[in-house]
Amino acid sequence: MKQKKDAWFIITIGISLLYVVFLLYPLVMLLARSIMTPDGISFASFAKFFSSKYYYGVIINSLLVTLSVTFCACILAVPLAYILTTVKIRFAKIIQVLILISSTSAPFIGAYSWILLLGRSGVVTKFFRTIGITVPDIYGFSGILLVLTLQLTPLIYMYVSGALKTVDSSLLEAAESMNCTGIQKMFRITAPLILPTILAGSLLVFMRALADFGTPMLIGEGFRTIPVLIFNEFISEMGEDDSFAAAISIMVVVFATSVFLVQKFVAEKKAFKMSSLRPIEAKKEKGFKNIAAHIFVYLYIFLAVMPQLYVIYTSFLKTSGKIFVKGYSLNSYNIAFSKIGDAIQNSFVLGLSSLVIIVVTASL
Repeated sequence: MKQKKDAWFIITIGISLLYVVFLLYPLVMLLARSIMTPDGISFASFAKFFSSKYYYGVIINSLLVTLSVTFCACILAVPLAYILTTVKIRFAKIIQVLILISSTSAPFIGAYSWILLLGRSGVVTKFFRTIGITVPDIYGFSGILLVLTLQLTPLIYMYVSGALKTVDSSLLEAAESMNCTGIQKMFRITAPLILPTILAGSLLVFMRALADFGTPMLIGEGFRTIPVLIFNEFISEMGEDDSFAAAISIMVVVFATSVFLVQKFVAEKKAFKMSSLRPIEAKKEKGFKNIAAHIFVYLYIFLAVMPQLYVIYTSFLKTSGKIFVKGYSLNSYNIAFSKIGDAIQNSFVLGLSSLVIIVVTASL
């Protein structure tokens, strides 16, 4: 309290109060709801969770999804960022925009799009069925993995792409002079330098995959994850059990915090400081390397934007009630705009307001 009460002191107090009101208070209330009963303090909700194999299975499902999505997103994002940074790819600027667009759709829309493509009556499924080939449908673990991986890969890509711009090209040239080239150079020189950034992006993907509700709800079917379990316990056909839902949420918060602390510890141990006097410049490759780089980038972009493109296409199809018929029409847009009311306006107002608050608070 002896500190000089200048503008920064007031800002510090204000931001601290924001965290208390919007972070600590909800967590405390969540904890209280999980242990408080009419008869006093009870840990029955936690005991209920640890006494059933079904709930263990849900935890294993969630861990399987989050770890698999994080791993697959890294496998795709790191080479993608490396190729677009070091190799001249045709239409690279358009590709970078499409990568960002592929991550902007809501989880519900992404899952719905893939149902239209790879559902039991999806376009791709029907096509292969006509030529006598049976393809796996989108439902279950494999579908969740596909949808979340394609949607969350751009998060790691953006982190890694920014980090690669801080790497001095003289380091790579020195590696090449010691006969360390190609993939070996990427794994032995570049990857260790940007490892803290990869871990930061992976943490973000891990948390998003862990918390995602829409994708497992739509295409998970019997494959339950923690967010779906919490929702089902909170709004249950047998009567809601919000105390049990709160107990599960507390365990998820503890787990997520533990993952964050481990990531922070490893990232700090592997951190590097670099001054990029000569940033990496994309070079034109020849032969197999050039072909392989273009195939990898274009194939990823095709898969990533295919759901959005197909949703756009189906929006122009003519319908009779809820059934598609031959021909094209703008009638679906007329019906949509007549029913949505203020939904679009509300979405933009909420999104822009949140953006302003986040930028200002984070900057301070």
